[in-house]
Amino acid sequence: MKTLHFWPIAWTLAVFSAVVFTLDMLAGLLFPNWWVMQNLYEFLLPGFTFISWGTFFLGLVEIFVGGFLTAVLFVPIYNYFISREAPKAAPTMKPVSEHH
Repeated sequence: MKTLHFWPIAWTLAVFSAVVFTLDMLAGLLFPNWWVMQNLYEFLLPGFTFISWGTFFLGLVEIFVGGFLTAVLFVPIYNYFISREAPKAAPTMKPVSEHH
């Protein structure tokens, strides 16, 4: 198995987190009576309250950094365990003369 490269994983997790956060905020604005993740975001993100432009951008930055920090933890842990996996030895081939 291959090891993971840090930067592609970090950018992927950070941008994915930011996109999900933005879509969730839009869903909260479009459907005010529908509970999405606002209460959890208010609990987890310091300074975030639903919704003003200032707190939206604060939450967006915090979520982006959180996605990036997830990669900081995940990639080295994954690479450590994948490096410990024993490589599978390829079968050795014997010359035809040794089979008799």
